[in-house]
Amino acid sequence: MEQPAACAPPAASTPVPVAWSVVPVDFTVFKKGPEMAMHDATGRLAFRVAACGGTALFDAAGGVLVTVRTNGQGEWQAFSGNSLEQRHIIFTAKVISASSSRKEVHVFIPPTNSFEDSKASYRLLGSTFRRACTIIKGDSIIAQTNLLYKLKKTIYSRRKFRVTIYPGNDNMLVMAMVMTFFVEK
Repeated sequence: MEQPAACAPPAASTPVPVAWSVVPVDFTVFKKGPEMAMHDATGRLAFRVAACGGTALFDAAGGVLVTVRTNGQGEWQAFSGNSLEQRHIIFTAKVISASSSRKEVHVFIPPTNSFEDSKASYRLLGSTFRRACTIIKGDSIIAQTNLLYKLKKTIYSRRKFRVTIYPGNDNMLVMAMVMTFFVEK
């Protein structure tokens, strides 16, 4: 008996969308000056960072996902797309402490209502020199960066590092925070 088209299973070549990954996702980042290229595990370009009216995070097709601008007071604001309107703010980042070996940045997500407190939504801890950054939400680590170490190699390039994003987190938001941590001064 033939099934109606509405009840038929999807074609075998149609990918099944997955809302959240169930395993950590790794991206390899190549940094040259203020620009970065982020590649997925297959080597394909996933995100790109470049100066474009501030610092911008682009998708693989070249569309602007996030634009980060400084307000001149040690804070950065991340906006959705090319917009610089207050209603399109994704997050505000503020450097809490910075030294040659350690940097701490607090990221604030705008409240959805006026009753939410303004404590940091995320904390970014690490060293820009070592390309190390741990992104913490509450008591949980949601992402980490580190240099790509190889056995039997004594000198490591600081231009190439890895970003590991743990399951249940937004890749674009994490990459925007990583961009803010490593590119913005």
